[in-house]
Amino acid sequence: MEVEIIRKALESDRMAIAVINAKAFSNDWSLLDNDSNKVARALFNGINIDVYYVACIDDKIVGFLSYVTENQRALAIDSKSFQKVKGFFKGYAIAMMLKNEFEEPLHLKKSQVYIDILGIDPDYAHRGIGTKLIQYLIDNSNFEEFSLKVTNINMNAIQCYRKNGFEEYKREKVKYPKQMGFEEYIYMARAK
Repeated sequence: MEVEIIRKALESDRMAIAVINAKAFSNDWSLLDNDSNKVARALFNGINIDVYYVACIDDKIVGFLSYVTENQRALAIDSKSFQKVKGFFKGYAIAMMLKNEFEEPLHLKKSQVYIDILGIDPDYAHRGIGTKLIQYLIDNSNFEEFSLKVTNINMNAIQCYRKNGFEEYKREKVKYPKQMGFEEYIYMARAK
């Protein structure tokens, strides 16, 4: 089975993207809930569909890549949706904890693009879908510089990024490692 198509995401792809995000990052979202359908519902409204590419096999979305140019982020944290999943106080607290992570402006140069989120359906992992999405972005954009950050425990992603020419340039400790489930972010970049 090979990726048949990579295309810009459509409004009708929003739930598929939310479900893949919930499943692919289930450890990260476990603070919110262990049920990927509930997490997907919490993420649904915050997806900025305009900055997503999707990979499809047999008309099924199996992965996505979101990117940022200048200050347009891929996912906003909708506290009301989080409250519906986790309750009024806990949902709000989790949303506020994650808001900076997902909504903080990045102040990118005009020639730079930031890979905000790369998610692959776990049932389709290790098939080169992440590489194809990255290559598609690189080949079909006018940007000269590509950057991203990844958690230190996401070894599959780190390996994928290195394979695609990304090199580490900085590490940053997180404030709440126990709650977040990892200790630091690794920042990586590559030129076109």
